[in-house]
Amino acid sequence: MFDNAFSPVWDETILDKAPSPGKGPEWWRLASEILRRGSEYDAVVTWGERLTLAVAAQQRFARNRKRHIAMMYYFDKPNIKYPMRLFGNTLHGVVTWTTVQRKVLIDDLHFPSERAYLVRHYVDQLFYSPRPANEDMICAVGAEMRDYPTFIEAVRGTDLRCHIATDHVRIPGKVRLINDRRLPISDIVAQTDAQITSGRMSLPELRKLYARSRFVVVPLLPSDSDNGVTVILEAMAMGKPVICSRTRGQVDVIQDGVTGLYVPVGDAAALRAAMLALWNDPQRCQEMGRRARAYIEAHHTLEMFTSGVRSAVEASLDGRPAPDTWWK
Repeated sequence: MFDNAFSPVWDETILDKAPSPGKGPEWWRLASEILRRGSEYDAVVTWGERLTLAVAAQQRFARNRKRHIAMMYYFDKPNIKYPMRLFGNTLHGVVTWTTVQRKVLIDDLHFPSERAYLVRHYVDQLFYSPRPANEDMICAVGAEMRDYPTFIEAVRGTDLRCHIATDHVRIPGKVRLINDRRLPISDIVAQTDAQITSGRMSLPELRKLYARSRFVVVPLLPSDSDNGVTVILEAMAMGKPVICSRTRGQVDVIQDGVTGLYVPVGDAAALRAAMLALWNDPQRCQEMGRRARAYIEAHHTLEMFTSGVRSAVEASLDGRPAPDTWWK
């Protein structure tokens, strides 16, 4: 659906038709080929950190710059921040879906606010939709910046059955891919935690897990990015309330007390209290879940995301500034 909203659509396959193989990693060569074929298009939209920065860097030294709109969400990392300071002025616009990181882009990187567009993130609301199931458990899902030790400590001493849908936890370092820490989930879940199971799931299996869960928990480590947003939106689309750590970056989706609950980061006692409060009040869970699904349908569908990105791109190309009320 997203590809159909923009034409032409290119991916790495255009390298197969390049006149010369070129040198360097694939994302750098792809950027070079896109710019070489500049006569075929009016503007380029990139989604992905490496390709975006490669196009921006090469445009910095190009004679004829093409209008370039980047879709990005995390500007605080050194391997993004410093290249953006060097080459960000070649970007015609930036589309992002996190208010916190948009502020970083504007305040710290001095990117013009009128060219920084906000579009709400998406979920496939058709695949992830409410369905009947016996809600006999809870679950936690995802690998990025997850605080599963706190979650497991919160579950201990309760009768809650849960599944952690991942096989590892990934804690990125300040420079991504250089000092990441990947911990097997088996190193975190002790053999004595019989009520807790873990392991990766296919998407259909994950959907069944959401359906069986009375609510979904997203325990996060401190972060100024929107870690966990995909799982939060999937759970809400399934009509499930979400309990989430209140990090600096995860603020744009959950309505505290309405569609989910926030708890302090790293506070096992507070998380346990929130989980037991929801578990022991299924009627409250159901009502919060209904509101969560309604919120998804009103703000976060795939069609809305596609339309929002297209509108932001068109506004950028037309020179129309990003309105302060865009997020509203």
